[in-house]
Amino acid sequence: MTTKSTIISCACGACYEREERTLPIKDIGMFECLDCGARVEIWSGRTVPVFKRVKQPSPQQRSA
Repeated sequence: MTTKSTIISCACGACYEREERTLPIKDIGMFECLDCGARVEIWSGRTVPVFKRVKQPSPQQRSA
């Protein structure tokens, strides 16, 4: 099984690697940016995203 990953960027400058996983049951959830709290994605289904932060925003971006 190959896992396709993409890079998602938040408006605050944080970047996340996003992969999809398939669960045996349906899941409902959402992911919010760990730095600014902005909602990044909402899901409902057996295929769910998994996020890993790969870049934090710079101090200038955080204060903006």
